[in-house]
Amino acid sequence: MKTKSYWMAIMLAVCMALVVTGATGCKHKTAEPKVTTPTVKEPEQPAVKEKIFDPATDLALVYFDFDKSNLRPDAIETLNKNAEIIKKNSGVTIQIAGHCDERGTQEYNLALGERRALAVRDYLISLGIPADKLVTISYGKEQPVDAGHNEEAWAKNRRAAFNKAQ
Repeated sequence: MKTKSYWMAIMLAVCMALVVTGATGCKHKTAEPKVTTPTVKEPEQPAVKEKIFDPATDLALVYFDFDKSNLRPDAIETLNKNAEIIKKNSGVTIQIAGHCDERGTQEYNLALGERRALAVRDYLISLGIPADKLVTISYGKEQPVDAGHNEEAWAKNRRAAFNKAQ
Protein backbone atom coordinates (compact mmCIF):
# COMPACT_ATOMS: atom_id res chain seq x y z
CA MET A 1 0.00 0.00 0.00
CA LYS A 2 2.90 2.25 0.61
CA THR A 3 3.85 1.99 -3.00
CA LYS A 4 0.34 2.76 -4.11
CA SER A 5 0.16 5.89 -1.97
CA TYR A 6 3.65 6.79 -3.05
CA TRP A 7 2.61 6.65 -6.70
CA MET A 8 -0.60 8.51 -5.91
CA ALA A 9 1.39 11.29 -4.32
CA ILE A 10 3.63 11.53 -7.38
CA MET A 11 0.61 11.52 -9.70
CA LEU A 12 -1.04 14.19 -7.62
CA ALA A 13 2.12 16.34 -7.74
CA VAL A 14 2.37 15.93 -11.53
CA CYS A 15 -1.30 16.84 -11.98
CA MET A 16 -0.90 19.89 -9.76
CA ALA A 17 2.11 20.91 -11.78
CA LEU A 18 0.13 20.57 -15.00
CA VAL A 19 -2.79 22.54 -13.62
CA VAL A 20 -0.55 25.33 -12.36
CA THR A 21 1.36 25.44 -15.64
CA GLY A 22 -1.83 25.47 -17.68
CA ALA A 23 -3.39 28.22 -15.58
CA THR A 24 -0.45 30.56 -15.69
CA GLY A 25 0.60 29.72 -19.21
CA CYS A 26 3.79 28.21 -20.26
CA LYS A 27 6.54 30.48 -21.12
CA HIS A 28 7.49 29.50 -24.59
CA LYS A 29 10.93 30.30 -25.61
CA THR A 30 10.54 32.51 -28.62
CA ALA A 31 13.44 33.27 -30.81
CA GLU A 32 14.40 36.85 -30.30
CA PRO A 33 14.60 38.78 -33.52
CA LYS A 34 18.10 39.28 -34.76
CA VAL A 35 19.03 42.90 -34.60
CA THR A 36 21.56 43.80 -37.18
CA THR A 37 23.06 47.20 -37.41
CA PRO A 38 23.31 48.34 -40.98
CA THR A 39 26.80 48.88 -42.21
CA VAL A 40 27.28 52.42 -43.37
CA LYS A 41 29.88 52.64 -46.03
CA GLU A 42 31.81 55.85 -45.86
CA PRO A 43 32.08 57.63 -49.19
CA GLU A 44 35.47 57.25 -50.72
CA GLN A 45 37.60 60.31 -50.31
CA PRO A 46 39.86 61.45 -53.08
CA ALA A 47 43.52 60.79 -52.49
CA VAL A 48 44.23 64.52 -52.41
CA LYS A 49 41.63 66.67 -50.72
CA GLU A 50 40.96 69.62 -52.95
CA LYS A 51 39.73 72.76 -51.25
CA ILE A 52 36.63 74.28 -52.77
CA PHE A 53 37.42 77.83 -53.80
CA ASP A 54 35.17 80.46 -52.22
CA PRO A 55 35.99 84.00 -53.35
CA ALA A 56 34.05 85.48 -50.43
CA THR A 57 36.39 83.89 -47.89
CA ASP A 58 39.55 83.20 -49.88
CA LEU A 59 40.02 86.66 -51.39
CA ALA A 60 40.81 89.63 -49.17
CA LEU A 61 38.74 92.78 -49.26
CA VAL A 62 40.14 95.96 -50.79
CA TYR A 63 39.53 99.27 -49.00
CA PHE A 64 39.24 102.81 -50.35
CA ASP A 65 39.67 106.34 -49.03
CA PHE A 66 36.68 108.62 -48.60
CA ASP A 67 35.13 109.67 -51.92
CA LYS A 68 37.91 107.90 -53.88
CA SER A 69 38.05 105.01 -56.32
CA ASN A 70 41.81 104.94 -56.90
CA LEU A 71 43.72 101.97 -55.48
CA ARG A 72 45.81 102.62 -52.39
CA PRO A 73 49.21 100.91 -51.94
CA ASP A 74 47.71 98.41 -49.46
CA ALA A 75 44.94 97.63 -51.96
CA ILE A 76 47.49 96.93 -54.69
CA GLU A 77 49.36 94.56 -52.37
CA THR A 78 46.09 92.78 -51.53
CA LEU A 79 45.11 92.53 -55.18
CA ASN A 80 48.50 91.04 -56.10
CA LYS A 81 47.87 88.24 -53.60
CA ASN A 82 44.26 87.82 -54.72
CA ALA A 83 45.37 87.58 -58.35
CA GLU A 84 47.59 84.59 -57.56
CA ILE A 85 44.65 82.81 -55.92
CA ILE A 86 42.34 83.63 -58.85
CA LYS A 87 44.91 82.33 -61.35
CA LYS A 88 45.02 78.99 -59.53
CA ASN A 89 41.23 78.77 -59.82
CA SER A 90 40.80 79.76 -63.44
CA GLY A 91 37.45 77.96 -63.80
CA VAL A 92 35.66 80.40 -61.51
CA THR A 93 34.11 83.70 -62.57
CA ILE A 94 34.57 86.35 -59.90
CA GLN A 95 32.10 89.09 -59.07
CA ILE A 96 33.69 92.28 -57.76
CA ALA A 97 31.23 94.25 -55.64
CA GLY A 98 31.84 97.96 -55.02
CA HIS A 99 30.59 99.37 -51.71
CA CYS A 100 30.45 102.83 -50.11
CA ASP A 101 29.81 104.31 -46.71
CA GLU A 102 26.47 105.91 -45.82
CA ARG A 103 27.44 109.45 -46.72
CA GLY A 104 26.26 110.76 -50.08
CA THR A 105 23.11 110.14 -52.08
CA GLN A 106 22.08 106.72 -53.27
CA GLU A 107 22.79 107.64 -56.90
CA TYR A 108 26.20 109.09 -56.10
CA ASN A 109 27.22 106.06 -54.04
CA LEU A 110 26.06 103.60 -56.71
CA ALA A 111 28.27 105.40 -59.24
CA LEU A 112 31.21 105.53 -56.78
CA GLY A 113 30.79 101.82 -55.95
CA GLU A 114 30.87 101.06 -59.68
CA ARG A 115 34.08 103.07 -60.16
CA ARG A 116 35.66 101.16 -57.26
CA ALA A 117 34.67 97.77 -58.68
CA LEU A 118 35.96 98.76 -62.13
CA ALA A 119 39.28 99.96 -60.67
CA VAL A 120 39.76 96.56 -59.03
CA ARG A 121 38.70 94.73 -62.21
CA ASP A 122 41.06 96.75 -64.41
CA TYR A 123 44.00 96.14 -62.08
CA LEU A 124 43.33 92.38 -61.99
CA ILE A 125 43.17 92.34 -65.79
CA SER A 126 46.54 94.11 -65.87
CA LEU A 127 47.89 91.20 -63.79
CA GLY A 128 46.76 88.66 -66.37
CA ILE A 129 43.30 87.69 -65.15
CA PRO A 130 41.04 87.21 -68.21
CA ALA A 131 38.38 89.94 -68.44
CA ASP A 132 35.66 87.34 -69.09
CA LYS A 133 36.35 85.86 -65.62
CA LEU A 134 35.55 89.17 -63.86
CA VAL A 135 32.17 90.86 -63.51
CA THR A 136 31.34 93.98 -61.50
CA ILE A 137 28.39 95.21 -59.50
CA SER A 138 27.81 98.23 -57.27
CA TYR A 139 25.81 98.11 -54.08
CA GLY A 140 26.52 101.72 -53.16
CA LYS A 141 25.72 102.21 -49.49
CA GLU A 142 23.07 99.45 -49.35
CA GLN A 143 25.15 96.66 -47.76
CA PRO A 144 27.29 98.06 -44.95
CA VAL A 145 29.38 95.62 -42.94
CA ASP A 146 29.36 98.03 -40.01
CA ALA A 147 26.19 99.96 -39.21
CA GLY A 148 28.04 102.54 -37.10
CA HIS A 149 27.98 106.25 -37.88
CA ASN A 150 31.63 107.12 -37.38
CA GLU A 151 34.89 107.08 -39.33
CA GLU A 152 35.83 103.59 -38.13
CA ALA A 153 32.56 102.13 -39.45
CA TRP A 154 32.68 104.15 -42.67
CA ALA A 155 36.24 102.97 -43.41
CA LYS A 156 35.08 99.32 -43.21
CA ASN A 157 32.21 100.02 -45.59
CA ARG A 158 34.33 101.67 -48.32
CA ARG A 159 35.42 98.44 -49.95
CA ALA A 160 35.44 96.05 -52.87
CA ALA A 161 34.38 92.52 -52.02
CA PHE A 162 34.64 89.30 -54.00
CA ASN A 163 31.97 86.70 -54.65
CA LYS A 164 31.44 83.79 -57.00
CA ALA A 165 29.50 85.10 -60.00
CA GLN A 166 26.09 83.48 -60.41
